[in-house]
Amino acid sequence: MTDVDSPARPPAPTPPRRRVNRGLLWASALAVVVLAIATVVAFTAGDGDDVQVVYPSGPNQLQGRDVTGERVPDETFERFDLGELSSGRGSLGDYTGRPTVVNFFASWCTPCIVEMPAFEQVHQRLGDDVAIVGINTGEQLESGRRIIQQTGITYDVLRDPSGVLTEQFEILNMPSTLFVDAEGTIVRVHTGELSEVELEQIIRDDLYA
Repeated sequence: MTDVDSPARPPAPTPPRRRVNRGLLWASALAVVVLAIATVVAFTAGDGDDVQVVYPSGPNQLQGRDVTGERVPDETFERFDLGELSSGRGSLGDYTGRPTVVNFFASWCTPCIVEMPAFEQVHQRLGDDVAIVGINTGEQLESGRRIIQQTGITYDVLRDPSGVLTEQFEILNMPSTLFVDAEGTIVRVHTGELSEVELEQIIRDDLYA
């Protein structure tokens, strides 16, 4: 019997190489970098070692503890004087005897910056009848100084770089504003940006009543 060789099989076709979309790769890499930077900026201070906290705002904002009925503390803090650090110290207890508006702000909080000129306008109109006190919270000295000078506010500002008061009052959103009666008792807490009209209306309704 004669052996007959089987015909050789043609080699399997090599699958075509996929062409990598370099533009897509660059876009993906850039997105990762941007996300990483945004995360770092949101959770760390931009110019020092202070830890920043993200305070959500809007319809789904978190709600902290209800502190109405509590008295403001006497703990003292460094004081700003027109954006410059003063040699003296102050506390919220210093304002006992007249109605007081306590506004928590930081330079990274856009709604805080937007509402600060409104607080200044109300301060100019009401004068010493109502004390308006800003609390620059959770950031370095230079950040607080810069935003005070940029917004042009002249009312008193205390510096709380470690967020002692925000922790004590369990403030979860920025900006937040406390309305305090002449006896030093918190009568209302407002979360979110306030317009000039809204601020003055709350003062007249809750502090002049």
